[in-house]
Amino acid sequence: MTAVMNRSICGLLAQDVIPVNDTAVFINDVALTAVNVPLCVFAFLCNLVAIVAVTRTPSLHKPSNILLCSLAFADCLSGVISQPLFIARRLMIHRAHISCDYQLEVYVLHRCFLRLTTLLSFVNLTLISFDRHYALSKPLRYRADASNSGKTSSVYPSKTSRSASLKTFSITPFVNDRSYLFCT
Repeated sequence: MTAVMNRSICGLLAQDVIPVNDTAVFINDVALTAVNVPLCVFAFLCNLVAIVAVTRTPSLHKPSNILLCSLAFADCLSGVISQPLFIARRLMIHRAHISCDYQLEVYVLHRCFLRLTTLLSFVNLTLISFDRHYALSKPLRYRADASNSGKTSSVYPSKTSRSASLKTFSITPFVNDRSYLFCT
């Protein structure tokens, strides 16, 4: 495989291998695109069906299903934004020697949305695991809290513990922190 690793072309990183007259890499990226495009559509539509089913059916309005619905939303966002940006980035790398139009912007957007959807998925999985732990450790109280009245959530079992945890947690140290700029 003939490839040139150049950091100065289009502002791409050193790990981005820019192919030079290599049809095997292009065929590989076209095959990757041919597989990823139907998977993007499939991921979006299947997760959208799950979201619509949970929101339209009142008997499914339980905390565990709402958490699964939020995980489906994160996956739906990944199928709509992250995967198409990955496809566009892989196909645009082959044009790096011709034109640098939007190469760096697509790369930054792809990395930002990839990190965002990954973070959303991990947060949802963490909340689901806390919910399942609460359901298994205190099943009677969980059934009482997980009623359809919507007064309490299974992640935050009681109103007094919620107000106590909100009083001890302060968001002011995080306001001036620049670590939220993880997209660059």
